[in-house]
Amino acid sequence: MKKLLVAMFVALLMAGCGDPDLDDPETLAKTITEAIDFNKLQKRGELFYAPNQQTPYTGRAKYMHSNGRVLGQYRDGKPDGLWAGWYSNGLKSFEHTYKAGKLWTTVGWQPNGEKCPVTNVVNGNGVMVYYNDDGKEAYRQTYKDGNK
Repeated sequence: MKKLLVAMFVALLMAGCGDPDLDDPETLAKTITEAIDFNKLQKRGELFYAPNQQTPYTGRAKYMHSNGRVLGQYRDGKPDGLWAGWYSNGLKSFEHTYKAGKLWTTVGWQPNGEKCPVTNVVNGNGVMVYYNDDGKEAYRQTYKDGNK
């Protein structure tokens, strides 16, 4: 039994923990390739499920669209962990951290790569500004306790 526990512990250490380095192009490409398409996830109540699955989805999801892309992490059917988005020019748009489905922190950038001076969500409270590719503000959202 001890050998089994030690082997499991070593395997967990080798697998690593935490979020991948999405600023590394090779890691990002691999992560996007392995992620499920967000449009394939099924929302049942407040939780997301992979197709034909009875347990809530845990893993990465991607949303690829004409003006950028989004990559995020789900745990037990809820957003949990790092979410990142990029503009069509390849520059990062945002980084969100979710905890059990609630937005916890966020950083935002304008399409020219400058950090957004307004975006500031800390401990689930604050404002997030989203921009169009042309640099004009698309909309803003206010969060309280991790909810819009």
